[in-house]
Amino acid sequence: MDSADHTGRREWHFSQALRPGFWRREYLMRYRIETDAILTMDDEFRVFRPGQLTWEDGTIVSVGPVADDASPVDQVIHVAGGVLLPGFYNGHNHAAMTLFRGLADDSPIFEWLEQHIWPVEAKLTPDDIYIGTLLAAVEMIKSGTVGYADMYFEMDAVAKATVESGLRGWLSRGLIGQDDGDDDKLNDAIAFASRWKENPLITPMLGPHAPYTCSPKFLERVAESAKTHQLGIHIHLSESLDEVVQVRNQFGVTPIQLAAQTGLFENRALIAHGVHIEPEDIPFLKTIEGGVISCPVSNAKLGNGIMPYNLLQQAGIAVGLGTDGAASTNSLDMFLEMKAMAWMQKVREGKPESFQAQTALMLATRGSARVLGFSGGILESGRPADFIVVDNTAPYMTPDIDTTANLVYAATGNDVLYTIVNGQILLAEGMLTTLDERAIRMEVQNRVARLLSI
Repeated sequence: MDSADHTGRREWHFSQALRPGFWRREYLMRYRIETDAILTMDDEFRVFRPGQLTWEDGTIVSVGPVADDASPVDQVIHVAGGVLLPGFYNGHNHAAMTLFRGLADDSPIFEWLEQHIWPVEAKLTPDDIYIGTLLAAVEMIKSGTVGYADMYFEMDAVAKATVESGLRGWLSRGLIGQDDGDDDKLNDAIAFASRWKENPLITPMLGPHAPYTCSPKFLERVAESAKTHQLGIHIHLSESLDEVVQVRNQFGVTPIQLAAQTGLFENRALIAHGVHIEPEDIPFLKTIEGGVISCPVSNAKLGNGIMPYNLLQQAGIAVGLGTDGAASTNSLDMFLEMKAMAWMQKVREGKPESFQAQTALMLATRGSARVLGFSGGILESGRPADFIVVDNTAPYMTPDIDTTANLVYAATGNDVLYTIVNGQILLAEGMLTTLDERAIRMEVQNRVARLLSI
């Protein structure tokens, strides 16, 4: 993009888009956006150069060459040098843990949890979690994420922040429980689901933390509650070798097999991490609704290993991508997760051709959406209007020999110009439209100073 194009777009943005309510769907109902390229991520991986996408009231009306749709719209947005593609669905997060970014980095996983994270978490208030989630939302919107699956506590605060930001959220209260039948937290999670299940942006789930924090009897009660209330399950499984050894020694089975035995997989199940899934686990996974979310950066940083993607892919098991919380992964940038996924699978297999850039992009978009049971991640008529536009004019995006490879191996979240969720523009020319980033960052600094007594 030359300087004239760049300046022209900025002038349009500041003169019109920052008027209060301009980007809200109730102000203008039908939009069209035109870009240099559109990656549909459909079954044929169609690409339109140039292309247009028209949407109305949260749903895509048409996508294709610019000349294919001449129907009237309320606003046309031209993005010179832009590449439009589905937004990312972050399949595993602990959003409010942005408050702990950088805390006890480079510690062993159980030492990190037990000696550093959990003691500070015990001090958190609902307002702390609300602010931490808003900070995560700022980061996710600015780096192209349109929805995320979260496991934490004080989930009303998380849901409030999610809806205010305009993101989609698959939200579950983290549950820890044993055999004693004290189900107060489980009942709280069910009540939370009842309060939020009608919100179009929120999908409640149940979140038993892991087999090393939940007894089999408690997992059975969670599974039965999920079935009764028609809720999905979000759980950490086979994340570390220590976890696998502990569960085998205690119960004689792998974490995956234990989850299956307790009935969790009779519900839609989102399995976070799955680093140490073994061939003997595959029969228990092949029939589940849901799938596995890989968090390659977190798994590498905590020294847990590399998820066996080829094993899962060959068995037809759905796989998506997530970041994990910022306390373990530091960044919520899904571009980084795509890079790491590709790099690490190539290392695991010892072959550069064993994992393609297109596969990484598929996992971050339609892959995570499939695990979540959502129809997003593909750009075609009737699908949700959840998409992003990436600036294709940076030096590291030039030349444009392979747009997909550039997006996966070169681009970062800083290159995102537009983020649209459910038809609402949350980011326009890199500017947030729903959140006050500066105020949120200042509030986070103040709260972390109290939490850590700095």
